[in-house]
Amino acid sequence: MNLRRRNRRLVGHEGFDFVRCRICAARRRVISGKHLSMHDIARESYMKEFRLSPHELIAKDFRALQSSRKGYHPYGKREWIAEFKRVYKIESHVSTRHLQHNYPLIYEQGIWIVGDWDKALCAAGFDPKRMRMRKVWGKENIIKAIRRMRARSYPSMRITL
Repeated sequence: MNLRRRNRRLVGHEGFDFVRCRICAARRRVISGKHLSMHDIARESYMKEFRLSPHELIAKDFRALQSSRKGYHPYGKREWIAEFKRVYKIESHVSTRHLQHNYPLIYEQGIWIVGDWDKALCAAGFDPKRMRMRKVWGKENIIKAIRRMRARSYPSMRITL
């Protein structure tokens, strides 16, 4: 079965039935990072060099095959940002681990659309460093933490200039 699948030639219309690698002219359903690693080029560099969007790296027919999976919704960048913000509003936090376990499609498509999770967070209008924080340290939280430390008799810290 694998041999038959490997030898199958992709025919039809470029962009719909297959996409062509701009480096080796191979016809593929997806120009993946694994394929690009054979050319020693990163996905982002490939897209920038040939002025391609992430959507142009996957055949439309293949996207339709994937969309038949239960719960699959192929988002464009604008739709992905709206869905990400909706999840953030519902969950009130969107840590990487939480998304990977509870919303794997949103996490994977964020990386696919933008190329990197930190860049995906920035595209959605979030600060990656702040999103990694487990607790927001505002003035009130700092005062509470100091009071808890005093109650536990931690040694005091003196700051000298």
